[in-house]
Amino acid sequence: MNIFKSISAPVILLVLSFTGCGKMPELDITIPDAMIVVDGWIEEGDQAKVFLTTNSPYFASVDSASLRDLVLSRAKVTLSDGEHSEVLILRKDMRYFPPFYYEGNTIFGKRGKTYKLNADFGRKSVTAVTTIPPEVPIDTTYFVLQEGEDSIGNVVVQFTDPPDEKNFYRIFTRVLGKNQRFVSAFIIAINDQYFNGETFSFSLYRAPESFLSTEESENFSPGDTIVIKLCTMDEHTFDFWSSYQEEVINATNPFASSMMNLESNIEGDGLGVWGGYGVSVDTVFTTK
Repeated sequence: MNIFKSISAPVILLVLSFTGCGKMPELDITIPDAMIVVDGWIEEGDQAKVFLTTNSPYFASVDSASLRDLVLSRAKVTLSDGEHSEVLILRKDMRYFPPFYYEGNTIFGKRGKTYKLNADFGRKSVTAVTTIPPEVPIDTTYFVLQEGEDSIGNVVVQFTDPPDEKNFYRIFTRVLGKNQRFVSAFIIAINDQYFNGETFSFSLYRAPESFLSTEESENFSPGDTIVIKLCTMDEHTFDFWSSYQEEVINATNPFASSMMNLESNIEGDGLGVWGGYGVSVDTVFTTK
């Protein structure tokens, strides 16, 4: 069948009107207002780490130089635990990119405590509050080769969810000698909706240190020493990472974008997340 016979005349005229014109229609692209973007956390037994950047227009170029230019290196960042407060110090750490963040010095994370974060840059200001829930211990972890394979596999993690309460989790891995820092697993955020009060086990796959990279394998290998970190978090922190996880999944499908903003617990002239984590750690020594 001739495809043009199945298209109405108005549609053909519309197409010809664009193809026959040398000038493309102009798009009215709004430049967003400058905001403070927060990616911060405090873990049980550790100091706070806070990455501050500004936002960027949708069609702006993305490369290492432009990402470095987004860093807010002259901000004032203050942390309070209800009893003490401190001004965080800007540090450079090449394990991250961009390699600059603000870090605490005297306040360490403790379970059950609430932490308030304030950040000021120019005339912009943001604030956020988070808590550190009790950690949930890892029951066991072990390595399993994939069926028919002798050089790749995945890790099985098992833990028992506390009953009679809503719990939210993030899981990180670090392969010693391969990862310079802990990276989030492919399952970025989960809750206990389907296993409340039960013993839960699942297969864990590696995620890349950056979703801009496609070079790393999602599998583990015999001989790897893998440190597993199971983190608990409050509901507001989970809401952010759950919405972020949805966008990461949708990014692989141009027809599935949710067109929704990420959930955020940042108040004021900004967005992002400030999260507190309870931490349980286990180590897997993989063999065949």
